[in-house]
Amino acid sequence: MTPQQQAANVAASLGMDFTKTVLEHLDGGYIHSTPDCFILAVDAVREFGDSRYEGAIFVTLAAGKIQEFLDVDPHRETRKWFGYCRFFGDKIRWIPYQRVRQRGLKLPISQN
Repeated sequence: MTPQQQAANVAASLGMDFTKTVLEHLDGGYIHSTPDCFILAVDAVREFGDSRYEGAIFVTLAAGKIQEFLDVDPHRETRKWFGYCRFFGDKIRWIPYQRVRQRGLKLPISQN
């Protein structure tokens, strides 16, 4: 199964409309799809208390080797934060972007 097929299955299991989500990212986000990686992401602002941190990215849906996207992200040198949820409706988790680039990240994807 390809990463795109895996992501579509995860989206379906979470009640997400995969096609609609992809189309939304065509207009205002990132779509990276190769035989080894599929990722949908958007530029974001991390808000923490009264603070706002520009230069973040939020991953909407991902499967496969995330490092592949991190290697081609056009803002990889200036990004500050990497955000994601472990499953639909979960709290957003933020990790320093450069740490994710250095160490890699395996996103746990729930198919429940």
